[in-house]
Order: sequence, then C-alpha cells, then structure tokens
Amino acid sequence: MRVGGLNNADKIISLYNKKKSVDNKEQNHKGNGKDSIQISSLGKSLSAYSTNGELVNSSEKIEKIKEEISKGIYNRDSKLVADSILRAIKEQK
Repeated sequence: MRVGGLNNADKIISLYNKKKSVDNKEQNHKGNGKDSIQISSLGKSLSAYSTNGELVNSSEKIEKIKEEISKGIYNRDSKLVADSILRAIKEQK
C-alpha cells in the first residue's frame, strides 16, 4: 500500500486557498451594490429630437398645454385618448 506524504495535504490546502482568493476577488468586484448610469453629451443632445427628426422643445410644449388647461381650452379627441390608454394596457400584459 502506498501512502502519500504531506504533499497531498499541501495540494489540498493550496487549492482551498486558491478558491478563497477567487471568492474574495468576486466580492471586490461587486462594489457597493448600487448601479449608476451616465448619459453622454451626444445622448443628451439627441434627446431633443423626435423620432421623425424634428427638433422638439418640450418646455415650450409643456407651457402651452399648461396655459390651455388654465384657460379651460385644452381639448383632445377622447377617442384618441381612449385608444392610447387601451394600447398602453395591452403593452403591459
């Protein structure tokens, strides 16, 4: 019968230590658990355009709608509003 000496124990300990160091590295890569994003200046400038390529000024549009609401003249086609609501509900499912 052949019995290995301490060499086998050394191999086992080295494998254990190697696994331990890999686990520590993985924990270090996790960071603080918070995600963050940054939008580039190009992305910010592209957000001003609509899908058809026209420049959209959201603040002017919002102010116009607020003014119409305050004057009581803000009217939209109720059928279009209902269609949009139904489409949004269907997309959620």
